[in-house]
Amino acid sequence: MRWLLSLAFANSRTGTFIANLLGVALAGFLLVFLERHGNDFYRHLLLPGFCGGLTTFSALAFMTLHPNEGGAAYFLLTLICSLLIVAIVISLSRKFIPVRK
Repeated sequence: MRWLLSLAFANSRTGTFIANLLGVALAGFLLVFLERHGNDFYRHLLLPGFCGGLTTFSALAFMTLHPNEGGAAYFLLTLICSLLIVAIVISLSRKFIPVRK
């Protein structure tokens, strides 16, 4: 999926940025959903497996090392946006996903 995003955007930073934000949003949702309706097998499979494969710290670190291309700003933007998105998604998920009885 990350590869498809990099193809969709001419700038690889944009594709990686979107992949990271989609990954943390999905991880936030899955964290709440699987906490309420799943089991440990799916939590371990989907969170570090799928979401970890979609988001990529190695690409973020590589892009951060290019100061002439705004590496530090890119890192901070990714970090701040990721934290905001995961906080919003977890909050909304807790509001709308019912607890299994």
